[in-house]
Formats: sequence, C-alpha cells, structure tokens
Amino acid sequence: MSRRRGGDKLHNKKKELEKKDFQRTTNDKRTVPDVIIACEDSVSSPTYFQKIIDKLIEDKRITQDSFVIAKHKHTNPTGVLKDLKNYSDENNKKYTDFEHKWIVIDRDIERVNGGGHKKEDFNNALKDAKSKRKDLNIEVAYSNDSFELWYLLHFNYRDTAISRDETIKKVIDELKKIKPHIFAKLDKDNVKEENYTKMIFETLLDKQETAIRNAKNLLNFYGSSHNPERDNPSTRVHVLVEILNNLGKPNKT
Repeated sequence: MSRRRGGDKLHNKKKELEKKDFQRTTNDKRTVPDVIIACEDSVSSPTYFQKIIDKLIEDKRITQDSFVIAKHKHTNPTGVLKDLKNYSDENNKKYTDFEHKWIVIDRDIERVNGGGHKKEDFNNALKDAKSKRKDLNIEVAYSNDSFELWYLLHFNYRDTAISRDETIKKVIDELKKIKPHIFAKLDKDNVKEENYTKMIFETLLDKQETAIRNAKNLLNFYGSSHNPERDNPSTRVHVLVEILNNLGKPNKT
C-alpha cells in the first residue's frame, strides 16, 4: 500500500508540474500581443514596419506570427479599412481576433495633375474606424500629407504646412547629406522602393526617438482642436511605431 501511495504522490506531483508548465506557457504567449495592419501603399510603409518586426524577431522577443500585414487591394483610406476588415487566414482568424488593429493612411490631398484622395474619403475612414473602437479598437496611423512626414521628423520638428512633393524632396536632401554614397541615386521616383525603404529605416533608426518626440510635440501643437484632415503637418505613425517596439517586452509590475 505504501508503494502505491508513493506512486500516487509522484503521479500527482507530475500532473501538477505539467499543469504549471501549461499555465506558464499560456501566460507567456499572452504577454506578446498580436498586431494586424493594413496599409495604403503596397511597398514603403509595409516594408518599414516589417523592418521593426524583423529586429524584434532577431532579438527573439516575438515570432513572425505576432505581426500580420493584411492583403493590399486598395489605395484609398476607406478601401484600406475594408482590406483590414476583409482579412482572414487559413485558420479563419479574422481581424477582430487581433489585439491591435491598425490602418496606415495618408491625407494625400488631391492634386491638379491627378492623384490624391477626396477629403470625404479620408474623413470617412477615420469616422468608420472610430465607430468601431469601443468594441474592436481599430486605430489609425494617419499622416497629413504623406507617410514621408514621419521620415522628415527624424531630422527636425516642423509645424508649418508642407506639400507631399516638398516633404519627399527635403527627406531626400537630408538622407544624401548623411550617406551620400548610399543615397546618391535616390529620387522621388524610387524613394518608395523596397530596397531604399530598408536603407532609410536603417539610416534613421538611431534618430527614431527624436522622430517620436517631434511627432508628439506636433500633435500637442494643435491641442484639443486637432483636425487630422485639415492640420498639415500631422501624424500618428509614432503611436504604431511605439506599440511595435514594445512587443515582447516584459510586463511592468
């Protein structure tokens, strides 16, 4: 009888340890929130955010499964929101199953020579995303006027209006000052290409905290009256960048 009781104790202890291991593994998984984003462009901004994720994977803070870029089908703000909502993977995981849900869009004011978005389209994307936040927490990383404003804020703070073309020109000029041998052939036609986006990310990485600070100060400049469609320049890209940077960090106690 004593042997049986001893065996029962060992069996129960083993089960208890297995239960604790399972609970610990489950809890560890919960400490790494997953993120889904849908982007207005198909190359530059997805590549930029993927570079952040690649570094976290390299540091073994997260796995690739923690981050998903929704399939790109639309280039207008409300269409990008639709891309997010239409996401579904082979396991029938929906956008609603992610902890963080983001769309990345530009104001991209309409231009006389074509291109850009109607302000109603931009505003409707913001409104439709906001109407879902209570239950689904859809966030918007917008830029007025373009994503490249985020790059520009790595170099200096600016709160006066600037066009898309001027922003890109200033970014190119600054990059050529830093690394003329790498960006010698960089221009407005190739600045959004994947290889250049990767090089831009690496070049600006040590200035990222400056960009975050400048972006926060820019929103504070507008105060409670901030209007994303009207206020040029402005951006919320930094909020998404901070969320991605914090993935896999231990929870503060």
